[in-house]
Amino acid sequence: APDYNASAVHADRWISVRPGTDAALALAMAQVVISEDLHDAAFVREQTDLPLLARRDTGRFLRESDVKRGGKDDVFYVFDKRAKRLAKAPRRTLRLGKLVPALEGEYEVQTTKGVVRVTPVFQMLKDRLEVEYTPEKASEVCGVHPADIRELAREIARARAVSGVAGASISKYYHGDLMMRAQILLFALCGQM
Repeated sequence: APDYNASAVHADRWISVRPGTDAALALAMAQVVISEDLHDAAFVREQTDLPLLARRDTGRFLRESDVKRGGKDDVFYVFDKRAKRLAKAPRRTLRLGKLVPALEGEYEVQTTKGVVRVTPVFQMLKDRLEVEYTPEKASEVCGVHPADIRELAREIARARAVSGVAGASISKYYHGDLMMRAQILLFALCGQM
């Protein structure tokens, strides 16, 4: 709740957020987690779609149909850091085995229509957060001081377990689902699932 109420007195920390600006706060915390290298890279590689490669020209996932005539539209790729080459993302399991998907960088891929540049979605997220969701910029939206945003992000990243609750109230906001997604992104980056 944005107001200091009877429940707030039981919290370890209460931060007043302008109503409806939870996404800006969560995305700014995600920016801190990524820029300070506090994210759980192993969890992100295995449990999220952030290592999947996206085309720079279209913004769409790189698909087998892009690189192979008659290829499938639901087969995606990562860049394997260990083998230093393109690799199909696992489909039957989340286990990566010896595959080490890159989270950052940009690569050239030969497609059926020529060479395109691709990058992991994580890199695209990082780039966008650096431009649009620094704590200073988010502070203007959500009303939380940048230092508080940074400290809260660090606390969440260091936590052994986090309990995030998105109650029915956030769902009543226009785009409340996006506020919840921003919170889930933060927890996923920290391996807090």
